[in-house]
Amino acid sequence: MSTQHVDPGYLAACRDADMLVRIGEVECVLGRTEDALIGRDFCLIEYADPAPVSQEAADALRAYAFLTYPGVHGVLLRTGPNARLGPPWAEHLTYVRHHGALGGISENNSEGVVVVPAGPEHSEQVRGWITDAFAAGAAEQGVSVQREDAQAQADEVLAVSGRLTLVATVEHGVPAGHVTLRPFTDEVTGTEYLELFDVLVPVPFKTRTLTGLLTDAALAQGARAGLPLLGNVVHRTGVSGPDHGAHVVASLHRRGWRTDHVYWHAPNR
Repeated sequence: MSTQHVDPGYLAACRDADMLVRIGEVECVLGRTEDALIGRDFCLIEYADPAPVSQEAADALRAYAFLTYPGVHGVLLRTGPNARLGPPWAEHLTYVRHHGALGGISENNSEGVVVVPAGPEHSEQVRGWITDAFAAGAAEQGVSVQREDAQAQADEVLAVSGRLTLVATVEHGVPAGHVTLRPFTDEVTGTEYLELFDVLVPVPFKTRTLTGLLTDAALAQGARAGLPLLGNVVHRTGVSGPDHGAHVVASLHRRGWRTDHVYWHAPNR
């Protein structure tokens, strides 16, 4: 019997699409997916029961994935928060959730910052910030993307129904950063969230202070909507160098966030 919460409708849809397979004693949802921005395809294992918590279990799924999709760039495996995998697996995306506001944000704070809904005057600035986020995410995977390609991805985010962007403004109304939120339903569990898609405060503004204020504002929005907030942290995969994402996750844990699930990556080699 599964110890995971899963939406029965999700499993039924995957069964109808011939994506629900059995690998030994494990029932899983497996299929090919493509990241259009970086031009790579993967075998995505989005659900497995029993959940893969050991290296042996994850490696068995990886072996089956490459037999089924031998030409893909790698495997993406979704696990719960407690899986600890070693090479060739590396954390790719960590999804974190928060269930309550941190006290919200005041109209006037000691930093003289005001957080307001983005208006038409902020449109191009926000578009540029989200474009930067897509480009930075690709760079963490060792891929340099064309600016116009990242911009096209940003435009898709901005067009999402229900999307809300809040902008932090400093003296004279200068925009100093944003947080962009959108409705999100986890198709595996059926859980509804308010997704914190991106928060960014560029240099030379006070990054830590303003990011905290914007995150507080996002948590307050989630509290008003009666929804937990869900965000993700991109990890460095496929390129050398320190994984800044691991430090971000640790910092979020200290501030009340909890890991919900993780996507691990293993290359095809």
